Amino acid sequence: MIHKLTSQQKLFVEEFGNLYASYGFKRLNGLIIGLLLTTPEPMSLGEICRLLNRSKGLISEATRRLNSLGFIKKSNGADSRKDYYIADSEIFINVFHFNMGTVRKNISLAESFLHQLSSERSPELKRWKENLAMMEIFYDHMNDFYKEFDTVWRKKKKTYYTKNAKG
Repeated sequence: MIHKLTSQQKLFVEEFGNLYASYGFKRLNGLIIGLLLTTPEPMSLGEICRLLNRSKGLISEATRRLNSLGFIKKSNGADSRKDYYIADSEIFINVFHFNMGTVRKNISLAESFLHQLSSERSPELKRWKENLAMMEIFYDHMNDFYKEFDTVWRKKKKTYYTKNAKG
């Protein structure tokens, strides 16, 4: 059980919360993930509540959501009657895949409206159609880039763990 966070941990947790908020997530989600990234042992809901100075209802709701996304996961802890959490070992690639869902939604949106507008010849729609076409091209390219990134990341991660297992 962690009784108190160091000043470095507090700063990291706060900055992680701010970072997540800047991406459109709830700041609390970033605070929870940041906290779990800084701690060596699984944390109970009560510990998370106490260290973040938030209510159990808010933390419970947020941890369920983060768990369902693969950002954190339940773990065994000292008291078998309590729920404990850790940052998921696949958190970064899971966040990446979550963001990829948004890219695919952008592609789908552009394709859908381009299709709907394809037979329209109105000069007023020309700019909109051009913007939709550019949106589709951009997010298709991003999707291709991210597919390659996913493959490269898995290789780098494997190399890292292989190298550090020897040392």
